[in-house]
Amino acid sequence: MINNVLPRYDHSNYVKQREKYILEKKSSGLGFYIFSYMLTMAATQFLFLSFSLSYTEDSIYISNVPMFLINIFTSVFSAFIPGLFYLLFSKSSISETISVKYVKQNILWPIVFMGMAAAMAANYATDILQQNFSIFGIENTKVMSESTNTFFENILYIISTAIVPAFAEEFAFRGIIMGTLRKYGDVFAIITSSVMFGAMHGNIVQIPFAFILGLVFAYVDCKTNSIIPSIIIHFINNFYSVMMDILQNSGELSDRINTSVYFITISAFCILGIISFIYLIKKNKDFFKMSEKSPSQYEFSKVLTLKEKIKAFFINPGIILVVVLLIFETILFIDVI
Repeated sequence: MINNVLPRYDHSNYVKQREKYILEKKSSGLGFYIFSYMLTMAATQFLFLSFSLSYTEDSIYISNVPMFLINIFTSVFSAFIPGLFYLLFSKSSISETISVKYVKQNILWPIVFMGMAAAMAANYATDILQQNFSIFGIENTKVMSESTNTFFENILYIISTAIVPAFAEEFAFRGIIMGTLRKYGDVFAIITSSVMFGAMHGNIVQIPFAFILGLVFAYVDCKTNSIIPSIIIHFINNFYSVMMDILQNSGELSDRINTSVYFITISAFCILGIISFIYLIKKNKDFFKMSEKSPSQYEFSKVLTLKEKIKAFFINPGIILVVVLLIFETILFIDVI
């Protein structure tokens, strides 16, 4: 006897596969956005540097001013122009993707102090790591500090390293990337955007440091539903690093005083961070709980598990292309001792 019963249609599996496909497509698009970001920055810097070097090649003294101006322009141009094209092609509005809503002062500043405490701890750990890389027989060759000679150069150094990246990088990573992925869950968006933020720094010293900071930036933005806290923390952290460079390069203070300033600053932010943590816990005992639920009307986070979402994010053409390029860049700046 022939069984004429049709196989049962598995609607839940269809929905899962469909949402997985959509996530892979969105992730691939974000990968190509990051690739465009990198390509635009490299091409712009190359063009301007070629012009700058040809213009100053006969000079005895070459000012750092052109370099700082180039960094300012390329940071803004490479983050915002590809980003706006991404939003256009993905048919996403900037207001739906990036939230800049007001955060109450009694919440904002405790969060900022906590973020800076985490940043200071990461800074200290990174300094120790950088000083001991030779133990493993490797050395990072990517320079992460600048030498300035005039007051005007110091101002441009602050603008190009502290102010501009705080807006440009937050727009790219906590804005477009995390903002696009949050509909799949905050935990997923925090992890993936932080991994890409760390990898984008392209050297073994900054990658772990940037990844930790990425987690902090992403977390505070998700808790407040605003990109404003991460911009402030990003700026203060970079400003601290710039000022330490300026003080050390100026030679006006002794090494002992510079070291004292370094440890006093770290200690002050850590103390403020602890006080802020206690304040926020007393204000709301559930403040630091993080849900994987989507903050929007979409409930994709219930369809796919966290593992499935992370796998879908990384296994697609756009992200694979970017990861390969970033690994190559990181290896390029490693010397075997």
